[in-house]
Amino acid sequence: MLERSMAKSMESQVHLVEESIRHAREAVMLDIKDGNCWYNLGNACLTSFFMTGAWDHAKLQQSLKAYQNEKDVLMKNNPDLYFNCATANKYLENYERALHGFEAAALRDPELNADKEVNKITILLDKFDSLLKVQSRSKRLAPLVAALDEVNLKSTFVKVNINALIEGLNKGVVTFGKVLLFVKHDDIAPSYYIVCDSIQTCAILSVYGVHSDAIKEGDRLSLLEPYHRIIDVTWKDKLYHFKSIRVDFAEQILVNEKAPSPHHAVRARIHAQHKS
Repeated sequence: MLERSMAKSMESQVHLVEESIRHAREAVMLDIKDGNCWYNLGNACLTSFFMTGAWDHAKLQQSLKAYQNEKDVLMKNNPDLYFNCATANKYLENYERALHGFEAAALRDPELNADKEVNKITILLDKFDSLLKVQSRSKRLAPLVAALDEVNLKSTFVKVNINALIEGLNKGVVTFGKVLLFVKHDDIAPSYYIVCDSIQTCAILSVYGVHSDAIKEGDRLSLLEPYHRIIDVTWKDKLYHFKSIRVDFAEQILVNEKAPSPHHAVRARIHAQHKS
């Protein structure tokens, strides 16, 4: 906890946060039944995700694993545990788990403002749902995406449409899409877009590591080794179902067949509300 606190005001921030993870892991090994040790390990990994630019989703997975490993009965009633776990799930696009987690945190401590996080996610999901429905029915899709079939990269990547993407990381694969809309939302990262491929399949694209100014509506995108998921969320009797594509690095994306300029690549820190 001290390492993470010091990192807020020192140049060697990333090093100190990584040191905090090492100390937290050592504490867990001393007593694997201590829920507070698991909780601190989860917080250290979550802090690392944000402080290093919010792109290393492995840190989120490690954070969730730590939170889920703690078996302490007293910690089970800790509202911060629910809030932090929900935050990790939110950035992993486990929206339904995030909603339940924030709701549980709000019930245990209204001052955490977890209900606002619930509202932000539902607004975002509603926006995804309505925009995808409008765009998928648009009569202007065919001429917009016609040129995508002509895109030809000189690479060994296998070209596939969105429907052919497998669940998870698509190694050695490239998919092409036309940017239909930029989706505004309240958080700093990621940037969200609605993209459409040559057979008029639409998806939500979440982009990390690239400034939103680098991608504009109407641009052609080449997505290298994208992470793909089918999002199914049921919340308050409403069902959300859509395709999600994620890219974590500037190196995974070409805009109009060109790499983003260096000043568009971002590793800026973002911050989330979570307790030590």
